[in-house]
Amino acid sequence: MRLKALVLALTFTGGLAAQAHAAEGKISGYMFGDYYYNVSGPAEKENGFQFRRIYFTYDLKWSDKVSGRFRLEANDARFSKSTGKMTPYVKESSITWKQAQGSLSAGLVPTLTWALQEKVWGYRSIEKTIMDLRSKGSAVDLGLQWNRKLGGSSSVALMLSNGDGTSAETNNNKKIALQLLTKVAGLDAKVYADMETPEKEKDKTTLAGFIGKSGDGFHGGIEGFYRIDKKAAAGEDQKGFGVSLFGAKPVAEGKKLFARVDLYDKDGDAEDDQETLLIAGLDWALAKDLHVMPNVLVTLYQDSAKDTQLVPRITGFFEF
Repeated sequence: MRLKALVLALTFTGGLAAQAHAAEGKISGYMFGDYYYNVSGPAEKENGFQFRRIYFTYDLKWSDKVSGRFRLEANDARFSKSTGKMTPYVKESSITWKQAQGSLSAGLVPTLTWALQEKVWGYRSIEKTIMDLRSKGSAVDLGLQWNRKLGGSSSVALMLSNGDGTSAETNNNKKIALQLLTKVAGLDAKVYADMETPEKEKDKTTLAGFIGKSGDGFHGGIEGFYRIDKKAAAGEDQKGFGVSLFGAKPVAEGKKLFARVDLYDKDGDAEDDQETLLIAGLDWALAKDLHVMPNVLVTLYQDSAKDTQLVPRITGFFEF
């Protein structure tokens, strides 16, 4: 009930704001969830209906150069937790100043880490991109982000932030991230790096790259990352890496097949910690903003003590 009341209140407030600013205000959002059944693996026989994400967004445009966004997110509690009701929290709260050759954003803003990969993948409703899934950064962070066009299809972006995502700052150090985007033979290409020092002598450094194809037809790509966590495992450096290959292709009117393979190694110096994630499914668009997607997730573990995890699901996605 708290979520319903909050949404109604924000809708009413947004409506007043939209009237006050004519057509400059816009309310939007989406939600996705599933019925899932863990056939095998660490949570064998676990099943249920769940909302994995609900977004409620209000965008306001003061002028052609200045705009803002406020976004709430809510998620189901995990099966094994007894936190009860879904509780919304602030996912984004930002102001952006646009200039002829770039922009500057301030507040709780989307990071550079996997925004392009997630857009090209196109199925956040099915699964997070590999860096997001393996917690190698955050989708949003509190700070400043500067973007600048370099000419042609190239651009550069720099972000300085707390490094704590939607949580409160916990130290005096900051996170810096740099991104270069361009097009190569019609493909989107990205080079990315970030560095953070959350605690003394525990630096985190990430290097990543991506190349992929967008569009209404086939879309997909390949991304990879290398991550060094200083003194993360019993005082030793942890050096992890991951590679993700994904794609989707229309097969009939309103229907697409999608698939993905992730290879992940948490620590290259450790044994039996590699994982392989396989995803496949069908995207059936019942309407423009309404999708039903039968899909299956398979996780293979190098550690022989862990059983293969098999999770068939029926995923629903609705946008407004």
